[in-house]
Amino acid sequence: MELKTCPNCNSQNIHKGIIRAVHAPLHMFPEESFNKNAPLNSHLGNSSKITSYYCQDCGYILGAFVDEPNKLIK
Repeated sequence: MELKTCPNCNSQNIHKGIIRAVHAPLHMFPEESFNKNAPLNSHLGNSSKITSYYCQDCGYILGAFVDEPNKLIK
């Protein structure tokens, strides 16, 4: 993904980051398996880290991507 300008503030100060929870990385799960198998605080094996691109000046998130979408197959 080639992002050079923030659509919110027109800054070119774009950085790559990782979306995470406070104590552990935030993960993406397939909705079907999460809803059927996961109590609120459980850990499912099929997950993937989420990477994002954001504007350092205004905080706008330009895009978010599941790093390993093949892990989310049911």
